[in-house]
Amino acid sequence: MRLVYESDITKKSPNELLKERRSELNLDQVTYSYLCLLVESVSKRSTELDDKIGKLTPAWPVEQMARLDVAILRIALSEIDAGDVPVAVSISEAVELAKRYCSTGAARMINGALGSYVRQ
Repeated sequence: MRLVYESDITKKSPNELLKERRSELNLDQVTYSYLCLLVESVSKRSTELDDKIGKLTPAWPVEQMARLDVAILRIALSEIDAGDVPVAVSISEAVELAKRYCSTGAARMINGALGSYVRQ
């Protein structure tokens, strides 16, 4: 989440940020490999993901949303689309991240948006 968020703010590639932070994150090879795939997917598909987010949250235009909310939604949508992580796990993790790091109401909005997405 932090890498996707930082990439959005700094306009640096999330993979570049991941390489810079690898030792700091202290990740095993399997986790690092998965993280590389995930941040690459989010980076390459950010416009597509933002379009999906916009359709899922018409009351909250993407460009006006908190960047952390957008980062969490991008990650969850990428995980759901890839099918590597169970949908319920992706949604649960996204909601927990929002509860911990985002403003009041973000978790409910993220849960609703992702729930709508998987029902489509």
